[in-house]
Amino acid sequence: MQEKPDPLRDSPSYLLFELLRLARRTSARIFPGERVRLPHLMVLGCVARLGPLSQREVSEHLRMDAGDIVGLVDTLEEAGYVERRRDAEDRRRYALGVTEAGRLFLSAARERRDHLDALLFGPLAPEELEQFTHLMLRVLAHHDPRFTARPPGRPADRGSHAGR
Repeated sequence: MQEKPDPLRDSPSYLLFELLRLARRTSARIFPGERVRLPHLMVLGCVARLGPLSQREVSEHLRMDAGDIVGLVDTLEEAGYVERRRDAEDRRRYALGVTEAGRLFLSAARERRDHLDALLFGPLAPEELEQFTHLMLRVLAHHDPRFTARPPGRPADRGSHAGR
């Protein structure tokens, strides 16, 4: 019996979904038992870059549900990567700050992210990876202004990891 062509293979949204699944499987395989995953790193990176911030501010900046942020911050605090401190300007609220251990972990996580990127995008030439990254950023920027400005050195330097 001959298999019929899969119409989903022509859908960019379906392919993106499958690519995300591949990234999750690969990450779980190469970093087994890791409690801190991408959502945690998003929170940690946000606080490291913009902090100190309240949990509400982190939620708004990352466009994540405030209830989800609480659990992520709890895990990060238990790991010693963030601290909840009373806000000096408003004693009723807490501000999140990154600890030195959190900064070190974030640096190591960037190295692991680069390794994951190299595994996932290894089939692409550096210029193809740069173009792919640019196209994803363009789509995201159309829907979300956070993606309009490209951080210095990105995405061009990411292409250097594809050949490893």
